[in-house]
Parts: sequence; structure tokens; C-alpha cells
Amino acid sequence: MTSRVAALLLQGLTLACCPAVLAQTVPADQLIAAARAATLSQIDDRRKYCEDDRSIKQWLAQVTSATARSIRWQGGRCALARPENAIDAGTKWCAHAVIAPKRRGKAATIEIYFEKPARGRPGAAFAFRSNVFTRDGWDYSRDTRGFEFNWRNTFEPGFKPPDDECG
Repeated sequence: MTSRVAALLLQGLTLACCPAVLAQTVPADQLIAAARAATLSQIDDRRKYCEDDRSIKQWLAQVTSATARSIRWQGGRCALARPENAIDAGTKWCAHAVIAPKRRGKAATIEIYFEKPARGRPGAAFAFRSNVFTRDGWDYSRDTRGFEFNWRNTFEPGFKPPDDECG
């Protein structure tokens, strides 16, 4: 039996025996695409109040484009989860981006949490977490504005936050 035939046979057996398992499995590239397409108002209540419907991709580029060397996305289990705190426990379905600064400093991470997948597709994006190494040490945040402030305050000389909460 060729390896291709064996792979097709195994795939058929998996589909026949384990549809519940497959329904909960989402490829990393789909989680990443869903995270980049999610809007700020989906994952951050303050941004919902401000009616900020920029995609994560747009927002992250605006926040980091002048100061980031690279942004690497990964999908899978939540990396910033804190199981001891229910609100930060994460899910099995996350996408996170590691943002490396252009100048010296430690890379930051943002993470998008997803609800349980349906039919092999990512569930709804519902939460945001980040971790940035600031002048005072690591800062864990649950909102996009916290990440934005920490990143810019650390890597943009002379950064002044906007006075308006929606600014």
C-alpha cells in the first residue's frame, strides 16, 4: 500500500470515528487569519464603546509600524493564559503575535482568544491579552489601549498618550 493510500484511508477512518474531535481542531493558519481580521470592538469593550472597528491587522500596523522589526503570528493554545485567574484562563484556540522592536528591547506578545470552533472553523474572537516589557518590568494587559500605551511609551521617544479615551 502506498503512503498516499494509507494517508487517505487514515483520514477516512478519522472522519468516520471522530467528528467531535475534528470540530474542535482548527489549523493554525485559520486562527491567525481570524485574529488578523477580528475587529477591536469584538475583543475590547472600551473599543466597542468607541465604535472602533479597525481590524487587528490594521491597528497593530498603526501602533507598531515605525518601531517594530517583525511581527510573527502563531495559532494554537493560548500562550498568555493564566489558569489561576478565570478571566485569564484562555482557551484551546488562540492566535498570538510576537512583536520584536527595531531597537534594543524585549519582544512583546499580543493574543486573541476564540470561542469553541464550529465545523472546523474558528469561533468568535472575544478577548485580548498582551505582555510588554516596560521600563518597570513586564506588564500584562487585557485591553488594546494598555498594549498601545505600553508599546509606544517604551519604544517611541517623547510619546504622549491622547487625552480622549477614544483617541
